[in-house]
Amino acid sequence: MKKKLFTYFGSSFLFHLLWENFQAPLYQGYTSFNQHFWICLRATATGDMLFMLIIYAVLALVHRDAFWIAHKTNYTTMTWVIIILMGLLIGVSFEFWSVYVAHHWQYNSMPTILGIGLLPIAQMIVVPSLALLISESIGIRISESKL
Repeated sequence: MKKKLFTYFGSSFLFHLLWENFQAPLYQGYTSFNQHFWICLRATATGDMLFMLIIYAVLALVHRDAFWIAHKTNYTTMTWVIIILMGLLIGVSFEFWSVYVAHHWQYNSMPTILGIGLLPIAQMIVVPSLALLISESIGIRISESKL
């Protein structure tokens, strides 16, 4: 159980940090990796990880189990659909708010749809899905090694 939780949140942190640094040059004001690494680290440690916790909590409510990630039976189609829909909702709403309401950033060469960055939206879909996939495979390897 602990390994799956650590894997879910640990891999999420690493993938979000990589993704944030990868897309940083697409924002206005980007100057260098060294300057923006700390900005990306803060964004990962606060916003991205909060979103991962929200996704996890929604799935805990749906599965009626705070430790749903530990049970193979909870890796259903519904779980994957919820992750994708939550990621889409979080990605679109946060990007819209950050760009048009709070004016936190502007895009330089970011591919957009309706004025909202595609990569941040994809990040909120891909990273949670990848984290769950890795957590699921960790569980399979752990149970196979006990045989």
